[in-house]
Amino acid sequence: MFSKIHAKLGTAGLVIAIVALVAALSGTAVAAKKFITKQEAIKIAKKYAGKTGAAGPAGPQGPKGDQGPKGDQGSKGDPGQPGPQGEPGPAGPTETSLPSGKTLIGVWNVQAASNPLEVAVQSISFPLEVPGSVTYVFVGEAPGLTEEEHCPGSIGAPEAEPGYFCLYGGFTFGATTEKPEAIRLESFGWEGQWTFATGAEQVFTNGSWAVTAA
Repeated sequence: MFSKIHAKLGTAGLVIAIVALVAALSGTAVAAKKFITKQEAIKIAKKYAGKTGAAGPAGPQGPKGDQGPKGDQGSKGDPGQPGPQGEPGPAGPTETSLPSGKTLIGVWNVQAASNPLEVAVQSISFPLEVPGSVTYVFVGEAPGLTEEEHCPGSIGAPEAEPGYFCLYGGFTFGATTEKPEAIRLESFGWEGQWTFATGAEQVFTNGSWAVTAA
């Protein structure tokens, strides 16, 4: 019987139970003398209690609990502060005039059928205005038509010295001469004229050009 009580209450619990039982059986004599306080009972239990036994093995892991409910959506945050203003960027290209010493290059082509005037007009427009005085020079493949002094390039790599417009020509068919007659040369372009050879039904020629601002 005591072993069952001891198993349930432990040593300290059993001692406290016995003390309480003795106090109850002593009747009024013990009561008249002195009541046993809770602190005194614990002190007596500790005195007669044995040493603490070794920790028992860990119990098995319990089942996984149910997932908790989804929390409420948080309030919307305040808008962020704008960052510092960046430095102004460089101005965009606004050039309309070719700077001094700079060169423009391009290609040209003339293909015209015979007409009552027997002439073919050729026009070249400059992307930028070329300021200052410009001199026209034709550079062809035939002997005597090349002027390398002011036009040192070629039909494949046209060049012009400052203040010169160099027209590089290749094969020409159907014209009386191998170079066009300049009608006008302006800061924004050039215009020339090819004359048909006698009996020619068409004129065909092409090449490249370069102009450099003085």
